[in-house]
Amino acid sequence: MTHRPGSRFVLASAIGLGAALIAVLVPWDARATSPTGGQAAVHSPSTSVLAIRRLATARPVPAPTATPVPKPATTPTLAETPLVSLSGVQIPITYHSQQDGDWCDPTDIEMWLRADGVSLHGLDDYAIQQGFWNYELANNDGYTLSEWNASPYAVAVTLDRFGGWDEIGDDPQPTADAAGVVISHSPDILQQPVIVMVGGGVHYVLVTGVTLSAAGADAPPLSVTVDDPLAYGVGGTPPAGSNGTETMSWDDFTDWYTANTNHGGVWAGEWVLIAAGIPLVG
Repeated sequence: MTHRPGSRFVLASAIGLGAALIAVLVPWDARATSPTGGQAAVHSPSTSVLAIRRLATARPVPAPTATPVPKPATTPTLAETPLVSLSGVQIPITYHSQQDGDWCDPTDIEMWLRADGVSLHGLDDYAIQQGFWNYELANNDGYTLSEWNASPYAVAVTLDRFGGWDEIGDDPQPTADAAGVVISHSPDILQQPVIVMVGGGVHYVLVTGVTLSAAGADAPPLSVTVDDPLAYGVGGTPPAGSNGTETMSWDDFTDWYTANTNHGGVWAGEWVLIAAGIPLVG
């Protein structure tokens, strides 16, 4: 994917306590079309499990089960205070690269949940992303991988389940400007990132910061900060001096963030995003 030049933010690592959840997911042997084209690598079944939970203080921890155990909805709290100014906000994010050609969305979820302080219990990126991917595939709104790889609905419900929330939505937007209002509102008002689908619907990236215009969060931002999990290739590492982020003007970003022309459903011809505080419509 072609990336545009932009300044880089040096961001603090996001580590802390967060939302409550216990989950054990059996890894899946996947062969699917990569968002960037070609075939993803085939991974043999593994004994790795993904377990996410808040430590109980007044009751024993339940034994793991075969599926995630839903928790009561809570308001997400960032592990670190966002860097807020009169003109915008930057959410501290620790960059992670996707470990498989298909796993842009699981990697965005990983970065988001880490920023919100959800404990991933020391598992490596591969195990974490595979666990999220397994859950997405099991909740892909009835679509096959060739139809949606994976659907915005799958991304939203995975965030909800592992974050312990019930407020993540996938409501598509009819124009770039309408999407821009959601993108301004989420970091500035809700202090949460936004996952957006770029390249006509072939790749998910994470928006972690915005610079606002005089209209504030009621208008598209002047610029966005983006964490692209494929920026340095599958399993890649940011170069020295970079924290993996890129800042782009809104005009440049909307050359990349365009209507979905590659997939169907309610998101066909729309601007795809996954954000807190919007309806779940898939």
